[in-house]
Order: sequence, then structure tokens, then C-alpha cells
Amino acid sequence: MDSIDQLMAQYPQFDYRFMEMPDGLDGLTINGKIMINKELSDKEKLQWLYEEIGHALTSSGDITDYWAGNNYQQENRARNWGMKHCISKAKLKEIERQHVDEDYEIADDLGIQIEYLHHVGLMYGYHFKSIN
Repeated sequence: MDSIDQLMAQYPQFDYRFMEMPDGLDGLTINGKIMINKELSDKEKLQWLYEEIGHALTSSGDITDYWAGNNYQQENRARNWGMKHCISKAKLKEIERQHVDEDYEIADDLGIQIEYLHHVGLMYGYHFKSIN
């Protein structure tokens, strides 16, 4: 079972669909249905799946307009939920103890994109392009 299947098995209450989506839209959650762009790489699908599960669990209503009401806060909350569940701070601490310095190697070992690793690191307060 790959990482995507394992993640979906942890949250069986949602209906998952991998489908064609409009340009610029990689994930969407509506009424318990989580849709992910099927054209993405597996690494990107996993990252978006975490975020969309975060939306399903933490967001309410239509938040497609980020600048209306508290939509931006809901977007950030879901994104942070996804990143924290994808890569825990404990996992980053473990990597620090192993003295792995190459961010590309770290991202590859974690099965994520390098840019996503940098966003996770920033969320946890690490310096850009470094987890130590």
C-alpha cells in the first residue's frame, strides 16, 4: 500500500476522486468529497491530499474567495494541518539528529517535493532551505 492509499485509509469517511481538473486547481473539497488533480505527480497528490483532508476537517463553507471573511485563516489552518500531519516536527528533529544536510535528499526520503519541504520548515520556524 503506497502513502496515498495509507492516508486515505486513515480517513475512510471521505470520498476520494482523482480526476481532471481546470488549470490551476490541484485539489478541492466539497461536502466530504475530496478531489485531486489526476495529472499531478504522486508527491504532489500526497501533499494536496493532506491539505484537502485538512480542509474537510477544519474548514466550513465556501472559502474559494480567500479575501472574504475568515476564509484566508481557514485556508492557512487547513494547509498547516496538512503539513503537520504529513511531516511532524519530531520527524524533522530526527532528521536533524541524523545530520542530513541536503534538502533534496531529505525531500526525496520523505516522498515530498523540495518546495513543500521548505514550506513545512518555515511553518515550524526553521530557516529557509535548511532544517537546522
